[in-house]
Amino acid sequence: MAGRGRRFLPAAAAILILLPAVFLRLPAGGSAEDVPEVVPSPPPDRRQAWTHSLTLDPEGKFHVQWSPYEKEIVFRLEVATLGYFGLGFSEKGGMAGGDMVIGWVEDSTGRVRLVDSYATRNAAPLQDSQQDYILESGYQNDTHTVIRFRRAWVTCGPEGEDMPLGSDTVRMIWAYHDEDPVEGELVWHGSQNRGVKSVHLQSPPSYMPSPGRTSENYWDVKMDSVVIPGDMDTLYWCKIFKAPALKKKHHMIGYTPILQPGNERHVHHMLFYECTIPKQSTRTPEMIFERHVHQSGAACYSPRMPHEWETCITPVVAWGIGSQGEFLPEHVGLPLAEEETVTYFMLEIHYDNPSFNKIHDSSGVRIHYTDHLRKYDGGILVNGITVTPLHFIPPLQEQYTNVGFCSSECTRKMLPEVGVHVISVLLHSHLAGRKMRLRHLRGGKELQPIVEDNRYDFNYQQTRSLAKEVKVLPGDELVTECVYQTINRTEPTFGGYSTKEEMCLAFITYYPRTSLAACYSMAPVQFFFETVGVKEFYEKDMDTVEKLFLKLGDYSFLKETKSTTAPSMTSSSIPLVSDGLIPGDGGHIDDEINQRAIEELKKRKGYSLDEGESVGGGSSYQIFEDLVIKQPTEFSNKSFSRHLQEVPWAEKLLTHRIEQSFRYGQHMTFCRMRDDQLPLPEAIQNFPNVTEERPSEESVLKSECGGAGGPIQGAASTGEVHSFSGAVGNSQYLATKVFSLLMAFVIYTCIP
Repeated sequence: MAGRGRRFLPAAAAILILLPAVFLRLPAGGSAEDVPEVVPSPPPDRRQAWTHSLTLDPEGKFHVQWSPYEKEIVFRLEVATLGYFGLGFSEKGGMAGGDMVIGWVEDSTGRVRLVDSYATRNAAPLQDSQQDYILESGYQNDTHTVIRFRRAWVTCGPEGEDMPLGSDTVRMIWAYHDEDPVEGELVWHGSQNRGVKSVHLQSPPSYMPSPGRTSENYWDVKMDSVVIPGDMDTLYWCKIFKAPALKKKHHMIGYTPILQPGNERHVHHMLFYECTIPKQSTRTPEMIFERHVHQSGAACYSPRMPHEWETCITPVVAWGIGSQGEFLPEHVGLPLAEEETVTYFMLEIHYDNPSFNKIHDSSGVRIHYTDHLRKYDGGILVNGITVTPLHFIPPLQEQYTNVGFCSSECTRKMLPEVGVHVISVLLHSHLAGRKMRLRHLRGGKELQPIVEDNRYDFNYQQTRSLAKEVKVLPGDELVTECVYQTINRTEPTFGGYSTKEEMCLAFITYYPRTSLAACYSMAPVQFFFETVGVKEFYEKDMDTVEKLFLKLGDYSFLKETKSTTAPSMTSSSIPLVSDGLIPGDGGHIDDEINQRAIEELKKRKGYSLDEGESVGGGSSYQIFEDLVIKQPTEFSNKSFSRHLQEVPWAEKLLTHRIEQSFRYGQHMTFCRMRDDQLPLPEAIQNFPNVTEERPSEESVLKSECGGAGGPIQGAASTGEVHSFSGAVGNSQYLATKVFSLLMAFVIYTCIP
């Protein structure tokens, strides 16, 4: 098989952000007298207690507090230094393009200094022409420098100086030194006293249980020394757990991650599912799951994972890398031990191992619960794009948008007449994700997004609690929209479970709980191929091709008459061997089996890839290689994989047409209940016709800044500009260009 046995360093390695060696120097230009100052005075804060608090460095020396208000944000920095500090905001976590503020207290005079600065590259920052950070107070004691200041969310300053702040993820960069600036120069802080941390500045304060409203009950759900081999870059590991022995119904009120020290960057995300069985089953949960509780687990959905585990599909915890966990508001709890029978759960952890190290891990989550029941039972609904290779992103794209939606038919059937209230959302995509939003449609009109992030950070997938609950009514439609960037990729990216592949999902926490567990969509199979210009294959008609991709789940094994014996498993701390996936003798991992295990993920009562195998290091699937094109004749006798590689994706008109077709064309939609039943048959329908779009972010900024100036000035000129000078006389270039244009024309005319 092409690509079998290869080893590729995934793109995850490229996202490790190292700050430049030079972070801060006192800006050139302007005298010391131009810098705002106040006399030292540590009066009590005139505002309420700080809503957010964060320690940025591992030694606890750099502490930042802030409170968001309607028009501005107020900061208080407490840094263990008698020198200067630097705090900044950056889109990518580096210095270039950073918006910075530098502060210190002069040792000789006690005056407080604050300088608004910016950087255009990895070099000393420059002083802003407009000072938008406003000093409120500051002082210095024997050990610390404490300064409080504020700034507007959108300063409307000159282009390139200040970054608009808001609800998007922002990378907070920081540094400090133990000496004041000397004659206008900042002494380099060194390689250790600096860092970066992603934050949500506008998120509401975290919910914490009130004293007396809950007991100190918690339940640690952890893996049992899972081994991630040194030649495996991606592993999904699952384990069954039994709920604590509770005599009455309790509520789960929150969770916090338990990350084994040293493995923080390897635990990519964790999902904790409740296990359910079909109502028609004659077997009890104890009969199905009890024997698995003391076993160490198995590679998720691999041939050695018992089929019964595939009924564990209702998520109750969705944690992503960088998240500190979540507590629910005091009127909502997730039911625990609500039935007379014992409840079972499955923990699924996605391990990312880009450096191919051998890792032992016992990470997991701590579930906090109480017997003081809240007013409402909460639930989690998954919305977005089905995880499938038919989720397609071309290479060489600055921006490319895909969507998955929950149909009005599904919400009309499954939601109560009074609707449900959304309280938090976890947005989830992989390395190519740049922007995400959960859109809300009602009656053909678009309401405000439930959540939105135009600076999505793969390494910071913190649940977003809503400042104001959003009501979703029967007949509403939910759209999870993902914007990807693949400008440095040369091959298409497909949906999948590896971080080198992509997802587009929103995990929505809401109340009151319904029986709905998932509501999403995917491109219909025939529509997918026709959109990229293919009408017919040799040996397989489209109906046969569709059957290769779509497969209905079959849980007949849960029926007493067809019960199966689970594969033998061990209760030791050594993980299972999964058909050679993890050899007991420490031998080489079979890449084909590894990828097949990944591709078997999430076989549910919906649609998923049927026995596909990855080629090219996970960038496409073997099934695409096996499909040989018959029509149109321009592409005949090519494999579909080769066809995708030869499409001129750099041609913007062509790619835009394909993007629009996938986005606004046909979608296969379906609902899934918590017991894995489909209350509605799958349906092929067009994307909802939205007649009223909300104002764009650019127009909002223009309005706030009184016109086209300010921080978004010149935004229209940021697109790619091609220059063909020097290529005109190059016949090879022209031949390639003509071929690309001809192919683009053929595909363009084939798009439905």
